[in-house]
Amino acid sequence: MRRAPLLACMALCAILCACASLNAIRPKDLSGTPTVYAVVDKAPNPKLVGCYVRSRPEEYVRPNKYEFCLVKDDDRYAMFYYILDGKSLATYKAWTPCRIDGDSVISGYDGSRYFVKDDTVWQMTTVGGPHRMLPMK
Repeated sequence: MRRAPLLACMALCAILCACASLNAIRPKDLSGTPTVYAVVDKAPNPKLVGCYVRSRPEEYVRPNKYEFCLVKDDDRYAMFYYILDGKSLATYKAWTPCRIDGDSVISGYDGSRYFVKDDTVWQMTTVGGPHRMLPMK
């Protein structure tokens, strides 16, 4: 009988871990017309166009989760952005302003910079990084 609460707790932890690894940005989020467009100083490196999720930094106990999709809509670009605060669990998920300058994109929401270096996409927050961004599947 005493094992039941332990097993229930373990099952709940497994479910939460599985859900945490899922991407927050879904195809339906990207359907339709963007509500905000990027300011483009220089066309983006093609490597930046697409959807990315930040790899989990080992140096943080409860790291924030970052995802973005940079899409092209006719001759304009738009960024759909998601962030989960690892401590408060507050989230932001919406089309967001951004500035594109060739090999980098800066989020207007929180100032994070996403850039291409050695054919890989990286992220710098206003307080840390760089952290590798992985293509979303």
